[in-house]
Amino acid sequence: MTLLLGAIAVGDFIHRITDALLRSELLPVGIRMKAMRLTGYDVPSDSCLWAGAVLRSKNLSIGSHVFINVGFFYDGYEKLRIDDNVRIGQYVRVITATHEIGPPHQRALVEVTGKPVAIGFGSWVGCGVIILPGVNIASGCIIAAGAVVTKSTEPDGIYAGIPAQLVRKLTDAVVDITPPRTTGGLRQDKLTC
Repeated sequence: MTLLLGAIAVGDFIHRITDALLRSELLPVGIRMKAMRLTGYDVPSDSCLWAGAVLRSKNLSIGSHVFINVGFFYDGYEKLRIDDNVRIGQYVRVITATHEIGPPHQRALVEVTGKPVAIGFGSWVGCGVIILPGVNIASGCIIAAGAVVTKSTEPDGIYAGIPAQLVRKLTDAVVDITPPRTTGGLRQDKLTC
């Protein structure tokens, strides 16, 4: 039950305080991830969320081996699902709420409408990408830096631009476009925060 205090819902106020503490640069990432799990976020121990992330609700699920870089923003209105092995660059914004188009005297109607967003298995979302309501980024996609994704994608494609368009299809031959991190000459696939 949410208590109302003036015009502020206490449950929402408590979440905003928790969210502000979790996004602090002063909080080491290992402690941040443990604190998120303790406070009810659906995030496994092998995923990593860097500082500066704004999570406006807990209405999200994060898969295994997910890395989310600094400055991530999720508006929290509808569900956000991030599947396993996803990489998200700096300052990515996921928007699940919008407004219907109104008449000339007020183009954005007051009522909010929302649609969930999903980011599929193994995808890579580049720096500064904006993902709009109702988008499903299919598995294996790369979304180029600065793109605005307005429509769902097909699997295994590179998408770029405003609005994001398919630039090229990826094949199984394109497995890894970055050199592997190594430790003592051995490939290191485990995500470490």
